[in-house]
Amino acid sequence: MAPIVLEKKDNLFEKAFYISVFLLMSMYTLRFSHISDYSWSRFLFYGMRFVSYGLVGLKFLHDLIHKKYSIKELICYFIIFIYFAIISYNSRTINYLIYYVYVIVGKDVKYTKIIGIAFYAIGISVAIVLLLNHSGFIKEAVAIQGDRIRHSLGFEYASYLSTYCFYGTLYYIYFRNKNIKNAELIVLFIINLCIFYKTTTKSAFFCSVLAILITLFVNKKIISIKDSKIYRYILNTFSILLPIFMLVASIIYNKNNKILDRVNNILSGRLLLSQNGLIEFRVKPFGQFIEFSADLKDGYNVVDSSYIFYLLILGGVFFVLMICFFVYFSDLIAKKKDIYLFYVFIILLMHATFDPQIFQMSHSAFFYILSYKNEVIKYE
Repeated sequence: MAPIVLEKKDNLFEKAFYISVFLLMSMYTLRFSHISDYSWSRFLFYGMRFVSYGLVGLKFLHDLIHKKYSIKELICYFIIFIYFAIISYNSRTINYLIYYVYVIVGKDVKYTKIIGIAFYAIGISVAIVLLLNHSGFIKEAVAIQGDRIRHSLGFEYASYLSTYCFYGTLYYIYFRNKNIKNAELIVLFIINLCIFYKTTTKSAFFCSVLAILITLFVNKKIISIKDSKIYRYILNTFSILLPIFMLVASIIYNKNNKILDRVNNILSGRLLLSQNGLIEFRVKPFGQFIEFSADLKDGYNVVDSSYIFYLLILGGVFFVLMICFFVYFSDLIAKKKDIYLFYVFIILLMHATFDPQIFQMSHSAFFYILSYKNEVIKYE
């Protein structure tokens, strides 16, 4: 992979933003490992977060002073900021508000470079965790579920490593795009296979393999789409139908219905878990605080599907806005005829039926929509 170079033409504050993204994503990745078991780790994580916020704050002040935001933009951003502040208060987490701030501040940076930075942040952090686990510095959690033995390899849960590997695979594919070699795809497959062997996390592995196969077909010209209308139609279909399907299917799920029960099995029980979450917590318009329990003995009630997770945590209004956001993002991809982001986004939407990370800054850097919008404008 070509290194991410902070070029001379990148001004000091653009470089500060890239460093900020790298630090924050690295911090999240390390924090989800057993490094967090050590008391000193909180000072490390606070320090990384403090520096990251400071750098992005400096860029915002610089852009504000140099009038890179119009009055109309500032008013619009502030209104949306208030909305995110409300749902952050109700859900007792500021992570989504922070992601929004980063999207605003990063509106004039290079989208592709953000993706490359995200790959390095996750890749280096995962390598550190694996090395510390192998050396015995941090412990490994082992979960036995029937005939499945799942190793976390230094992370808190076995699924964490496989999910990071999935996002890392998508980052690498998008950043390398048409320049990616068959040998690189083989290496990506072997890495995913090894992690699957240790963690047995099926959804992340299958989605990663799907992305690798489609990349091979695209680069061999076996798959080629030139009409923006086809891009828009396919993307909008996935963007609208997948969230609505998960909601409706979760509401009407009945194990006596063979079709729905089969879908529930394919989704590893996500329909039942989502239905239980909807019944237990109900949907609030502007979100709520929910403390899920992942203890199998104490009553497991985690809602893994992104669509139902955000519906419960961030509220019904966010669910509607989320679908609108997906449609708008789809329209940008269609305008640019970005074949790589086209199928990467579809696979992200598919994976979101299984796991709740699609809007979590700890994993997903694909939704810097203002930065991507600038690339689309330049393309047009």
